[in-house]
Amino acid sequence: MAERLAYRGLFRDGEPVRAADVAAGPPRRAVEPERAASLALDAALEMARPRCRGAEPLWSLIQRLEFVFCLAPLWDLSEQIEADIAARTGRASRPGRKRHWPIMLALALEVALWDSGSIRAAVRELSDPATWRRLRKKAKRAWPDRPDRRLPPRPISRSQYHRARRRHTLPRLAEIKAWAENASAQAARWIGMLDPAAARSVTRPQPGNVVAGDATRLKPHNNLDLDPDSGLCLDADSGLWLDPATGLLFDPDTGEIAPLKPDPDGSAGRRCLIVSSRLSHPGERIIHTISLIGPGSDATAYTDDVLRLRRHHPAHAHGIAAAVYDGALHAHDMVRLLGEGIAPIAKVHRPKGQYATANIGERKITLPGGTRRRAVVTAIDGTPTISAADTSGETWHIPLTRTQTRIRRNKRRPFAVTTCWRIPPHPLAGPLAGGALTIPHNPAKPRKAINTNRALRVIPSSDPDYDRLYGLREDVESINNHLKERLRYGRSHTIGAHRQQLNLIGYQIHTLITALTSHHQRTAKPLTEWFGQHQPPTGWPGQHQPP
Repeated sequence: MAERLAYRGLFRDGEPVRAADVAAGPPRRAVEPERAASLALDAALEMARPRCRGAEPLWSLIQRLEFVFCLAPLWDLSEQIEADIAARTGRASRPGRKRHWPIMLALALEVALWDSGSIRAAVRELSDPATWRRLRKKAKRAWPDRPDRRLPPRPISRSQYHRARRRHTLPRLAEIKAWAENASAQAARWIGMLDPAAARSVTRPQPGNVVAGDATRLKPHNNLDLDPDSGLCLDADSGLWLDPATGLLFDPDTGEIAPLKPDPDGSAGRRCLIVSSRLSHPGERIIHTISLIGPGSDATAYTDDVLRLRRHHPAHAHGIAAAVYDGALHAHDMVRLLGEGIAPIAKVHRPKGQYATANIGERKITLPGGTRRRAVVTAIDGTPTISAADTSGETWHIPLTRTQTRIRRNKRRPFAVTTCWRIPPHPLAGPLAGGALTIPHNPAKPRKAINTNRALRVIPSSDPDYDRLYGLREDVESINNHLKERLRYGRSHTIGAHRQQLNLIGYQIHTLITALTSHHQRTAKPLTEWFGQHQPPTGWPGQHQPP
């Protein structure tokens, strides 16, 4: 019979557990061969079944384009790049034909790409005279007092877009990425996320103050597989080989060089890491950052992104209370998050099919009467426990109940995170029942801090808030699914890691526009700050209109 591990938390029910059960490790659920085949068939059908689309507003393509070309942060970035180009090249004193299209058009195409399906389709849509006249009129009405925010008489062509990307946007990729993260932070604050007042409480974190992350693999533009013997890459679609030394695809039988563009950066696909937050209302989700990551740990890359947002963006510095990751965070990554005052929420890594355990040491316990006693505390599978024996002499582990989590500044380290725990009134607890104690999660000694976080969590799986907070990771998985649905044939739109990163920033802004308009639809909050005088059309198809 096939066996698989049960990933249910050990103290999920809050009841004591025998020491012998802890030593035996996680239980393995036996599955009959017929049942295993049925589960495999169900999984295959689930993958083949088309998933339902998100509950975002059902706009038409032209309505989406109107929001893109009226977005104030996009115009601000375009003006900043235009000023930089003028300062670098001295356009007014140089001879030659003047560029008649602004950088705004190239930036807007990166966002419109995710509505049209490809750059070619987006350019074809903008080339329609009726569509372009309407977009020019909407941009002029949105910003009547800004004559510099006007669209040219003719849209940008595909060759002009490629020239703008090669000369102007790709060389400023780091600047554009920082701009997108800052715009996302401002949008998150505008719709009610990253509230500094709510972020002060880590005992019951609010979803808007929690960031969640997950990584997914994106298929490359070309289906290239690396051959470890020859060091060449095989294009499974055409049967051609790629020579990494020359960067050319060739036919191994005839030696003929094929006029195809290989993707050396994505021969095995690249992983896309998303850090996002959301509210409980449809469509109100914000992608704080989206990155292409290389080899290494996804959890470490996620920690790096969260800490970078915390340190470099004011809205993130005071608005992030907790960080959720889909997998198990490493102990040193948890110590890094705790050192910045962020509570990590993640699974516990179970080494070799055993429960993770850590000896916290003797802790002072304050009993209800005020007397103090000492007891040894052991962290098991994320939950601190004390040991007690029953009348037969069998040892039991009693899980403690979390009552409060405090984050304070400390002279020896930036933040000190401690949690107050209470011993439940269980008969096995004896005279210690009802006692209270505190456990530091990031002690000053690095070795002790790493040992503690191997098996202890700020919010363990036995806590009532765990399911509510850890469930936020499912929204990131939904974003990953939506992102892959928008890819043409499930493959990256462009060749090369830098071009793919620029496309992903366009998807980040695409999600930002959806969040802003969805929040406006629910609360009727004015969108003047973001789209000027442009307003969403009334009577959206498929949307319930209030009386």
